[in-house]
Amino acid sequence: MPSFLVITETGASAGFRCAGFDCMEAEADGDVGALLTELQGGGRYGLIAVEERLLSRVPENVMRRLRKRGLPIIIHINMPLKWAEMEFGESPVVRLIRRAIGYQIKIKR
Repeated sequence: MPSFLVITETGASAGFRCAGFDCMEAEADGDVGALLTELQGGGRYGLIAVEERLLSRVPENVMRRLRKRGLPIIIHINMPLKWAEMEFGESPVVRLIRRAIGYQIKIKR
């Protein structure tokens, strides 16, 4: 049965590893297109999530070849460069909850 893989820049995969996902880290200037082509040939993964900044560096002809075969399905994930408060007292968790339930809640610290 095909597995799920997450590819991030170096040092950004800790959260995914803690959640139990298979992870690979790639250098920001590395050849992600060659890595994806190699993974497609292995047949182990059915879904690969790639950090958007890495995926944007893959040449269009490589992406066309990957899509033509169909598996693995490659999706992009957008990861923030850093977690920071957007407004006074607002954390990323509060924003995520507000977006998910559509209502502002107050979290006591």
